[in-house]
Amino acid sequence: KQTRREAELATVQNLAIHPSILATGNLVFRQEVQLSAEVIGKVAGVLVKEGDHVMRGQTLLRLDPTVYQAEVAQQEANRRSAAIAIERAQINLANQQRNLDRTGQLYKAKYIDISKYDDAVHQVDLAKVELRASRESLEQASALLSQSREHLAKTEVRAPIDGTVTAVPIKIGETAVASATGIAGSSLMTIADVGSIMAEVNVDE
Repeated sequence: KQTRREAELATVQNLAIHPSILATGNLVFRQEVQLSAEVIGKVAGVLVKEGDHVMRGQTLLRLDPTVYQAEVAQQEANRRSAAIAIERAQINLANQQRNLDRTGQLYKAKYIDISKYDDAVHQVDLAKVELRASRESLEQASALLSQSREHLAKTEVRAPIDGTVTAVPIKIGETAVASATGIAGSSLMTIADVGSIMAEVNVDE
């Protein structure tokens, strides 16, 4: 007995194939920032909590600024000293230049020998070197002062983006460690744009 088989007939046509892929993954925020300290310091104040909405530039956390304030004061004093040294060097150069002028007149009049004149020239050259060195010291002091002020400013941690605080692992009294991933105190808080979420999945080839 012959078995009957039914066949489906269809007209040949171009169709799009839509394969389905089963994969596991995680929902993540499209924009998420983990804040870490740029200077070392004890946490003096945490101004936000988890769930708070923050604006870009808003102060979120403060580190104890005492050490950095003292550093700024010290560098300001060094800069003032360098400025005074320039004034002193300028006065010395002017005095040595006047002495050279007098010595030059005496040498032309044959009242002194060439060695005295050469000494006066040498003193002017030394005074010029001292003035250049004083100006270099002032530039260096100014650079160190700028660096100290920058360190002081970094004791206030500000929000880099608009978003919502999703985690605050650091507490008042704990020590914030400068940008050392994985070390306790390196993570201050996390801010994310909670209005934009995406799925991250691992898809096989």
